[in-house]
Amino acid sequence: MRQKLQVYLRTLAIFSMAICTFLVFLGQAELARGEPYVLKAVTAWPKPVTDNKAFFIFLDTVKEKVAASCPGRLKIKYLGGPEAVKTMEQVHAVQTGLIDMCYTTNAYYVSLLPEVDALKLSDFMPWEERDRGAWAYLNDLHEKRLGIHYLGRMGLGIRFHLYLIKAIQKADLKGLNIRVSPMYLQVVKALGGNPIVIPPTEVYTALQRGVVDGYCWPSVGIRDWGWHKLTKYVVEPGFYQVPNPVLVNLKTWRKLPQELRDLLTEAAKEAERKAVAYFQDLARKDRPALLEAGIKVIDLPPAEKEKFLKAAYGAGWKDVLKKCPKTGPELKRLLTK
Repeated sequence: MRQKLQVYLRTLAIFSMAICTFLVFLGQAELARGEPYVLKAVTAWPKPVTDNKAFFIFLDTVKEKVAASCPGRLKIKYLGGPEAVKTMEQVHAVQTGLIDMCYTTNAYYVSLLPEVDALKLSDFMPWEERDRGAWAYLNDLHEKRLGIHYLGRMGLGIRFHLYLIKAIQKADLKGLNIRVSPMYLQVVKALGGNPIVIPPTEVYTALQRGVVDGYCWPSVGIRDWGWHKLTKYVVEPGFYQVPNPVLVNLKTWRKLPQELRDLLTEAAKEAERKAVAYFQDLARKDRPALLEAGIKVIDLPPAEKEKFLKAAYGAGWKDVLKKCPKTGPELKRLLTK
C-alpha cells in the first residue's frame, strides 16, 4: 500500500511539474505575443521639411491599419532627422541594425548601391513600377547587396527644377556654379555647369556669398530653407523623379510575423498613392507662392527644353549603364516606356 502511494505521489509530482512548465511557457508566449514590435525610424531631413510629409503619410497609414487589425502589435517610433543620425550615415545605420528604418533619397546611398540612381530616371509612378516588376528587381538588389528590405518609394510624383540667381536663355550652364547632390550631378555637368557638392544646410549661405549661382531641388520645399528669399528664377522644364524610398533592416524585417510584414507592405502601397496625390496638389499651390515671392519663371524655348531633357536623361542613363553593366540594361527596360 505504501509503495502504491509513493508511486502515486511521484506521478502526481511529475504531472504537476509538467503542468507548471506548460503554464509558464504559455504565459511567456502570451506575454511575447502581447508586446508590440517597435521599429526605430529616422528621416534624411529635419522633421519640419516638406519632403518628410510622405513618410508621415506612411506612418499614419500604418497606425490606421494596426488599429483596425492588430491593436498594439506594431509601433514605428520616429527618432527624428539628421539630429538623430547624420543624413549620409542613415542607410549604413539601417544595415548595421542601429536603426530599423529610414526614409531617405537614392542620392544619399548611391555609393552603396549604384543601381538606385536609376530610380530618378523612371517614367512610372511607384505602383506602376511594382506592376512592371521594377520594385521586385530593386528589392532583390537591396536585400542581397545591402541586407536591406526596399519597402516602397514614397513619391513624390513631382520633378526637380533648376533654381538660379542669374538668368539663362538656353540649356547652357557654362560659367555657372550649381549646388548639387549626386542626384543631379550628371545633368549639371552635361549642360556645362560647374557642380558644387554642399549639404542643404549650407545652401543659403552659399547663395548669399555668391559661392553658387543656383541649385537643383524639387518643385516644392525651397521655402522650408528660406532659399526663396535669395532665388530669382526657376527654370522649366522640370526633370527627373523625386524618388524617396523607405528602407528596413532585413533582419528586422524577417523577424516580424508575416501578418505584420503584409500590413507594412500594404501600408506602403497605399501611402505611395496618397503621397503622390498630396505632392502633386502641393506643387500646384506652391508655384503661385514662389511667384508672389518675386521668383520669375524661365520657360525655355521648345528646342532648348528638348536639349535640356535629352542632356539630363542621356547623361543619367549613360552613368547608370557604365557603373552597372550587368543590371543597368534590365533597369532601363523596367523603368522606361
